[in-house]
Amino acid sequence: MPTIATLIIAGISAIALTVLAGIFILPEKRRAKNNKIFRILSDIFTFKDLLLGKIITYLYTFCTIACVVTGVLLLITVDYYDSPWSGLNLYYRGGWGLIILVGGPIAVRILFEISMMFVLLVQNTISINNKLSAITGEEEKTESVAAETAAPVYQPAYMFCTYCGTQYDANMGGCPNCSNQQQYYPYQQQ
Repeated sequence: MPTIATLIIAGISAIALTVLAGIFILPEKRRAKNNKIFRILSDIFTFKDLLLGKIITYLYTFCTIACVVTGVLLLITVDYYDSPWSGLNLYYRGGWGLIILVGGPIAVRILFEISMMFVLLVQNTISINNKLSAITGEEEKTESVAAETAAPVYQPAYMFCTYCGTQYDANMGGCPNCSNQQQYYPYQQQ
């Protein structure tokens, strides 16, 4: 089959499978109805479960074991070659083996810790957002129920007296310090 035909078939198949995933896997309301495989696919496609942390963990394990095994094998390795000028030459690779055995896992750990810090930062941010949304969601529900069942709340209308400067509630009447209730203006002639 020609390459262009393969690419066209792959593109059409990808579009069709994306539409089907959008209908059957991605919607949150269908998640409870789906079987276990579709729920796992839903978590993967909606990024609820981050795979990068698991991949980094396995890669770290592989690289550490590879450094240790390589270092041990280089400790017992001797290279030799026959030279027409100097005869048989032997090279002991134990020094490199010791460096890889000790320094390799340390270097690998540092590199993978740096990359894992970003993954942990994102995971912690997601968990904080989930906790905050759970808390604010509960508060909104309790506030709406309390607002529906509570009596109207009195709201004072505070003003300042233009004569003496005392703050008073206009809903309760005039200034309590002034003997008469008419407003006095300090610059007005009486």
